[in-house]
Amino acid sequence: MQIFKQISDIFSWLQSTGILAALVALIIVVVKQVQPYLKIHIKNKQINQVTDFAITTVTKFATLAGLSKADRKKAADKDVADFAAQLGLTWVTPEIVDSIVEVAYQQFKKLGYDNHQPQTSPEPTETAENSATPQTPASSAAPVAQSSALKPEGVGHSASQAPQTIQSVANSGSDQNA
Repeated sequence: MQIFKQISDIFSWLQSTGILAALVALIIVVVKQVQPYLKIHIKNKQINQVTDFAITTVTKFATLAGLSKADRKKAADKDVADFAAQLGLTWVTPEIVDSIVEVAYQQFKKLGYDNHQPQTSPEPTETAENSATPQTPASSAAPVAQSSALKPEGVGHSASQAPQTIQSVANSGSDQNA
């Protein structure tokens, strides 16, 4: 009983001086300030887990030769979505999964691990009917890329010629006034 009376006396003293109210207010403020940081920290950890799993999944499905690119993407999306569901991440939507898998694939390609050439269908033999068809965008991409590669040099030359043109116009204008 003696211990209970001492605790009661201390509690009454803290309450009468206002220290108890100040401590409760301080605890509430600290919790309110720390809570958003903890939520962000936890969500970042969850995103990192899903991203790491996506990289592993993309690596796994990239080595399967029997699947088309679309099938690989669907399988990777499904695996990552299932992983997020197992973790209980309800905020992970199919759009988020799709973007995480795409980023993982781009990182996979950037590291140089993607050695799969796109599958192309054999070119049909040209007949009189097919010779009149316009050029496909895929086959016309190479000349466009070559011509755009030449443009920076041409732009550099025209920019260096511009001051000479302005000077010649200025000189011809001053010759007319003289």
